[in-house]
Amino acid sequence: MKWISASIVLAIAIGGALLWAQPKNVQAPPQIISGADFGFKVDGVAADGTVSGRIVVRQNGQWVDVKLAGGVRRLELK
Repeated sequence: MKWISASIVLAIAIGGALLWAQPKNVQAPPQIISGADFGFKVDGVAADGTVSGRIVVRQNGQWVDVKLAGGVRRLELK
């Protein structure tokens, strides 16, 4: 009886250790293709190999998304 109880406890301990050792759902940090302070944060790659992402800049050591302002302005010639 002792051997059966010890075997059950050992099996539960080994099973618990195996479950605990499984990889957690941890996301890798985003890949940033960059120069010194200007970069491109890769969000994904399509089946055809096209890379999608966002433009980022480095401020105080952190990568920050950029909001691009677009529009048409009059060019004045002097």
